[in-house]
Amino acid sequence: MNKILRLTFVALLAMVSNMGFAQDAQPAVTLDFTSNAAWKLPTKYAKDKQSFTNGTYTITLEAANSGYKFNTNKDSGYLIFGKKDATLTLPAFDFDVERIDIVGASSASGKTTQNIFVDGNAVSTETTGAKGTHEYKIADASQKAGTIYTLKVTNDNNTQVSKIMIWKKGTAPAPVSIKNTPETAYTVAKAKELFDAGKGLDDFVYVKGIVSNVDSNPFEQYKELNIYISDDGQVEKENAFEAYSCKSFGNTDFTAADAVKTGDKVVIYGKLTSFSGKYELDRGCYLYSLNGSTTGISKIQTSAAKAVRYNLAGQKVGANYKGVVIENGKKIVVK
Repeated sequence: MNKILRLTFVALLAMVSNMGFAQDAQPAVTLDFTSNAAWKLPTKYAKDKQSFTNGTYTITLEAANSGYKFNTNKDSGYLIFGKKDATLTLPAFDFDVERIDIVGASSASGKTTQNIFVDGNAVSTETTGAKGTHEYKIADASQKAGTIYTLKVTNDNNTQVSKIMIWKKGTAPAPVSIKNTPETAYTVAKAKELFDAGKGLDDFVYVKGIVSNVDSNPFEQYKELNIYISDDGQVEKENAFEAYSCKSFGNTDFTAADAVKTGDKVVIYGKLTSFSGKYELDRGCYLYSLNGSTTGISKIQTSAAKAVRYNLAGQKVGANYKGVVIENGKKIVVK
């Protein structure tokens, strides 16, 4: 019995030890750009290809478009560079690299797209938004020691980098996921909290709220709406939350500029980001439910209405037409 107890105790100690190791996992290399004391990066924009060292590791910067420099905000310093095709090339490491994490400054753009490349080829999944931590899982064939990795901006925006963390193969912690379901849709307050935490921002999520304002300007050209939501339906003058260029159900076009109105209760699916002081669900978001309906058929009518109606082919129909029709931009059933 004592032997069994002893073996059980040893196993428990090992398990606790392993849990502690997993929780305390650290990257093999961290390149810190919150201070310029070691790097000696330019404080005015430079565009030509140059190399900089912190005394241990050397990076190479090139940004023919916007340029690169060391900058500071109210929190700390960061390296800014862009726009499209601007690059930061890392040194070769003497270990296999499983993942590279890019930590963006708190003031970074929510629109920047970027990725990790080897010899001009993408070896991870492109991300949108430079703020917070973005995790780049390196393709298996490109993890070998000695590989040269390059962080490249892939659209017409700047990136702001606070830190770069290099994870040795087999040591990277599991990626943070904030995915949810329509039934567990985040409140606006929770969505803001998750964005500020800066983890899992590559996931698409469901956010629920009450419409406080609708900007229909994108409708004419794109059949999209900018939908502002809050938890109480009140307009937020600061730190507003916008579903930017939102599509209708199933990521389809809206059929009317007034399809969504102030006071409507909505659940919207998209990716958290920010722009110009606003929290956002980025372009590509779409309406999941409107006032509890997930189909766009808002109500059942038992009598004909006087409003102009159209069938699903877009043809005008009379008052005696029965079935699914479009009235005032919404689908309804007339019996």
